Formats: sequence, C-alpha cells, structure tokens
Amino acid sequence: MPCRYTARAVTLCIRAARVLPDAETDIADGAVVVDGPTITWVGPAQDAPKTDEVIDLEDATLTPGLVNAHLHLDLSHLRGRVPYKGDFVAWIDGIREGWAKPGMEEAAAALARQAIERGTTSFGDIVTPQKFDAIAQVWGESGARVRLFVEAIGFSPDVSDRVFSDVWELAEMRELPPLVQTGLSPHAPYSVSPGLLRQLVAVADGHGRPLAIHVGETLEEMAFIRHGIGPLREMLKRFDADDPDFEPYGDLKTFLDSVGMERAPLLIVHANYMRPRHAPAGAFAVYCPTAHHFFGHPEHPVQELMEEGVRVALGSDSAASGETVDLLSETQFLGRARTDLGAKAVFRMATEWGARALALDTGVLHVGRPADLAAFSV
Repeated sequence: MPCRYTARAVTLCIRAARVLPDAETDIADGAVVVDGPTITWVGPAQDAPKTDEVIDLEDATLTPGLVNAHLHLDLSHLRGRVPYKGDFVAWIDGIREGWAKPGMEEAAAALARQAIERGTTSFGDIVTPQKFDAIAQVWGESGARVRLFVEAIGFSPDVSDRVFSDVWELAEMRELPPLVQTGLSPHAPYSVSPGLLRQLVAVADGHGRPLAIHVGETLEEMAFIRHGIGPLREMLKRFDADDPDFEPYGDLKTFLDSVGMERAPLLIVHANYMRPRHAPAGAFAVYCPTAHHFFGHPEHPVQELMEEGVRVALGSDSAASGETVDLLSETQFLGRARTDLGAKAVFRMATEWGARALALDTGVLHVGRPADLAAFSV
C-alpha cells in the first residue's frame, strides 16, 4: 500500500529499494533526506548525510506524490448514480438534479482520504461557489496540497456581473487553509459568456493564478463552438440562460486563442477532440482516462499532443464519471488502455506536469522542493 510522508521537525532520511525523483532519474537503493518541510538531499543511500532519524522502506519505490490535475470533489456523492446513455445533455440534467442531494461532505472526505492513502498528494479541484466553503474545509482537514478552482457559470450577459463578483470574492478574499490556494475556472465555452470569460482570464493572468476550462470535451461542445447550434444551445434556451446575440467562435483554435494566458498556467481540461495546432503556447492539456472511457469517446489524442510539444497532465474528473479521485487508479487504467504510452511519459504526466499545471512546487524530488513524497509496494 502506498504511504504519504509529511514534513517533520527533524532531519529525516527515507531509504527505499528504488527512488524515482523525476521521470528521467532512477536510483537503486536510494534515499531522500528532508529537513522540516524541505528536501535537502537525494541520491544513493550509501552516500546519504547523517540525519536525526532514518526510515527504511525496504523493497518499496519512493516517488513524488502523485498530482491529480482535475477533479470535481463536490460530485463525490453521485458515484454510480448518474449513468451515461449516449446523451451528454441528459447526463448534465442528471448531475444538476443530484448535485443538491445530501451526503456530499461525507462522500468528499472519504474519497479525498482514499486518494491520499493511495499516493495522491496534490489536487486541482473545481468547485462551485455554493460548495466552496464545505469543500475548502474538507481539503483543509485532509492535509493535501490543493489548487481550488472557483467555477463560473453564466452565459447570459445579464448574470455576468453577479457571477464575476461571487467568483472574485471566493478566489481573492476568502481565508483558506494553509495548503489550499485558489484558481479560476470558467466552466466551458457553452456556459460562460465571452465577456465574463475575458474578465476571468484577465484576473487569473494578472494575479498569477492558474485557469482551468473544459474544452474539446464533447462533439456537442464542438458544434456549439463552430456554429452556435446543437443540444447545448437548446439546453441554454430551456433554462432561459441563452444570449440571442451570441456569435459562434468558428473553430476551436479561435476560441482557445481568446483564452491565452501569459503569466499563469492554462489548463485545457479533457481535450478529447483537441489537436496540437489548437493549443495556445504554454498551455497544459489535462487527460482524464476513466472519464474518457465512461463517455465512450474515440481514442484520446494524448500521444499526438505530446509529440508536438503540448504538456499533458492527468486528472480523474469526478466520481460521477469514474470510481475514485486517486491518480494511482488513473495511471493503472491508462497502463491497460494505452500501451502506446511509455512509462516515463505516464510518470511525468502523473507528477511533474500536473504540478506545473497547478503552479505547485511538488511533482519532483529535488533539493529545495517540498518534502511531498509517496511510497509504493511493487
């Protein structure tokens, strides 16, 4: 079983049969030395400096804590309760119906605890303003490092000011647990007006906060981006949330160019139908393997994206479209589903690239970085 090590008030040497500080380094009979919250030495165990305490993990493999770059913890209580039958809008209706049902806090805490126990130590969680305080408390009690993205939904210009004000207050003014930081998440092209999107991009980039947006997720979304038509447009009309003056973006690249970030990371979540030419410079794609399978999409372009220089992180989406929010399960599923991806690539997606997408210092075991590690029995 994986174990998670947190900072101590003494110098500590953690030995293991194998240490993987990053995707390119493999140390047999290795060790990591930490002083309080910080890594101070990494290398062969025989060369490790003297410390106050030594922990020998024997046959285990020591790695950076895994990074789940995309999840919706506030949907944890909907695990297995909203089946997908080929109609994305009908599935959204099911999520909307179940979202307010009781049991969210307990389910969220249980799944967060399970993920940490299985080696995931950093998370990029998208949360609605209504559930923000409850989810922030769950993460604060968990001890995990979290980038908590405040979700904005508002396609009608009439609600843009109110939505922006709510998101601003939570992202910029709320007092947060020590290891929880905020980001911004305009939900998707079909649920955020162009004006609101511009405001959120300006704030995120200007304040150096990552921005995450669901893009290239479904064919229904692609029809909306290109032509402004389809089931998602009809859904907006049904909820009296449409903008009759909306002009479609025309293509995915035009839309993503309007979301380009210069100072802070941009996370393009799901990217099931994205190609390398669509991605703005420096953007991260976030691939959610079990959710991709749950919705029955064609093969994900992850290999093509990486070959063309797009960095890809891994996420779990929610328990409503999968089973857990721990990244070990995602990497295990990916190993079975995509044998064309090399082990180094998957390791980097699950650690360093996820951390960089979330603007966290975790994801590698390097001197000067946080002592955020996980140990796995193999």
